[in-house]
Amino acid sequence: MRHMTIPPWLQLLVYALAVARVTGLITADAITEPIRDRIVDWLDDTPGSAGEWFASLITCPWCAGMWVSLVAAPLVWFWGDWPVMLVLALALAFSQVTGMVSNLGR
Repeated sequence: MRHMTIPPWLQLLVYALAVARVTGLITADAITEPIRDRIVDWLDDTPGSAGEWFASLITCPWCAGMWVSLVAAPLVWFWGDWPVMLVLALALAFSQVTGMVSNLGR
């Protein structure tokens, strides 16, 4: 079977969109809201506590995006051209673009 060759700039764009999608899943999406709300309710959110830090991590896109990026960067660096990674990233990127376009309207 022949695999597509994707230019590096396009791979980076796909992975950036995939990171944005995963970050949105963690921090804002309705499908993860029940889990996110349960976790936040369970945590001790006393100012300065680890619970407060973790609650902000799963509700703040800037915070979560940094951690998602820290996990994604070595995966992309070492295995970014692996077909399974690319297919998963493409699915996430397509989902991100679909959401962005739907927010703009038709």
